[in-house]
Amino acid sequence: MSEPIESPVRMTEFPLVRRPPIVREGVLQLGGLALTAPSSGQVLQLMARPGTVTKSDILTALEGGEAADLRPAGPGQWLLVCDSPSAIAMLERQFGARMHVVDQTHGRSRIQLSGQNVRQVLAKATGVDLHPAEFPVGHAVMTLLGHIGANLARTGDNIYELLVLRGFAESLWGELQVMAAEYAGGQA
Repeated sequence: MSEPIESPVRMTEFPLVRRPPIVREGVLQLGGLALTAPSSGQVLQLMARPGTVTKSDILTALEGGEAADLRPAGPGQWLLVCDSPSAIAMLERQFGARMHVVDQTHGRSRIQLSGQNVRQVLAKATGVDLHPAEFPVGHAVMTLLGHIGANLARTGDNIYELLVLRGFAESLWGELQVMAAEYAGGQA
């Protein structure tokens, strides 16, 4: 019997280099538009068999806690943006095996676009009707922005937030800059 071959180099010899998904600090001003990448808070994915847990069940469980934004992500699925580090444990206690909670904070990036012409910029990349009567504050939807899948939420009068897979964050950031260039005097 031969001895197992042992690799002369171990993976621990190569330290992991961590960097933010969007290498940009602060707010990028594009004329009357502002592009930011919020880095605080958690993004949790909540998954339940459709019909066993409802949005109102989750909102009731979150009542009295810190501010949280619950966004639909599919049948029986939601994305929860919150600041509470205890949200996972609280939701797991409340719902047990009826709902799975997965921390997506490091797997998804948040991009916020705000300003007077924000609807016109986003309309260049999505077919979602962004008129305030159809897409009120607090509304969210899964959509494509160009070729990138994202969760689009309206968080204020002229404020939208995008949740995108981390690997697509810089690409979407660049596309948003190009789409906003006409409102920034052509500066992308």
